Amino acid sequence: MPLVSCIMATKNRPLFLKQALKYFQQQTFEDSELIVVDDSIEPCEHLLPRDPRFRYVRPNSETLLGEKLNIGIRHSSGEIVQKLDDDDYYHPRFLETTVSTLLRPGHKDAVVAMGAFLVLIVGHPHLYDAGDGWFAGGTFCFFREAWDAHPFRNLSWREDVAFLEDHPHLQKFPIHNPELYVLVRHGNHTWNTIKMDSPVLPSQVGMNPTHYFSSRSPYSKSFSQILPSDDVHFYSQLAMRVGALAST
Repeated sequence: MPLVSCIMATKNRPLFLKQALKYFQQQTFEDSELIVVDDSIEPCEHLLPRDPRFRYVRPNSETLLGEKLNIGIRHSSGEIVQKLDDDDYYHPRFLETTVSTLLRPGHKDAVVAMGAFLVLIVGHPHLYDAGDGWFAGGTFCFFREAWDAHPFRNLSWREDVAFLEDHPHLQKFPIHNPELYVLVRHGNHTWNTIKMDSPVLPSQVGMNPTHYFSSRSPYSKSFSQILPSDDVHFYSQLAMRVGALAST
């Protein structure tokens, strides 16, 4: 198996980062490394486990998201790149699934991502089904040589969309297993507007994603049926923190 380099950009979200590090450690696919690129006000290096698979990179100054991803890839060693967000939930079989899909015959010039996923809106009582037709930026998996040809643009948001625009020859292979990835909406995001390239009705273009997803049907399973109990507790406590901040 080729080494897989997971790249995670983070900034001022130590609570989420700690969860994200745990999700990486729980992955069933082990031939991997995680490069964390952090330009937080207070460095978060102390959160990383003492494990050779983890690498911490701190830019010299505040850096846009696209360039942080490029920095992470430059410090990586893998033939395959897996993009991970610091504030979402990744099932233990997530990495195993994306990598195995990318390595199928005929997928050499390809990028893999979740075509369906679940949405957790902090403070809401259930998960929402995002539906099909997506290509989630927080789940991109591709061969490093694609990035060598054209790195991420130095953008603060929609760097994933720009990456696809810069690689029109890459075939897109969506994965339709929504329980592998839960997008977490908590009020502090770079994605705040639905664009025309999203699989939504024209009337919903320009809508805030949180408002859109809250209008979707609840998923057939509850939090406790999808997430382990300690993760359910984390998001419940997070909801209390968000509620307390909103009332001040």
